[in-house]
Amino acid sequence: MTALAEQRRFLRKRVFRPAQIVLSEKAPKLECNALDLSAQGVRLRLLTTYGIPHEFDVIIDGRRKPSRSIWRTDTEIGVMFSDASQQSADFMRHERDIAPLIELLKMAEETWPSSESAEISETELLSRDQALLDMWPEACRRTGVPVHEFPIGVIKRWQQEMGWPN
Repeated sequence: MTALAEQRRFLRKRVFRPAQIVLSEKAPKLECNALDLSAQGVRLRLLTTYGIPHEFDVIIDGRRKPSRSIWRTDTEIGVMFSDASQQSADFMRHERDIAPLIELLKMAEETWPSSESAEISETELLSRDQALLDMWPEACRRTGVPVHEFPIGVIKRWQQEMGWPN
């Protein structure tokens, strides 16, 4: 019988360190142990892998890393850290969104002057949210950015603030 060829590109180091899995900002962190660690990923051991999504963040030695599962058993998950090129692409996408978002806020301020009373109904808030989405293409046009999908990070933040599931 032949041994399977090693596919790892980075040296793996056996460790036994406490780690945490972060599913969302509001969810409790899941305690686990990091076993095999490399620059590319880690093997995590926990009580159960049931219910853990494909993508999550891992905290090891106080550093938080975006990750995705490659394989799993009942009690272990093989995790690959998101590569730097993906993080760079996300950063560039974020940078592209800043100018239109600022313009959108200016447009919203012109549309809804602030009032002393902070009494705004939930219906009015939802109406304003829809209006912001409708104004997004114009904000992109005004800033010279090609019109693209409204930033998903902003939508997720709205959902979190409203207590809605992501």
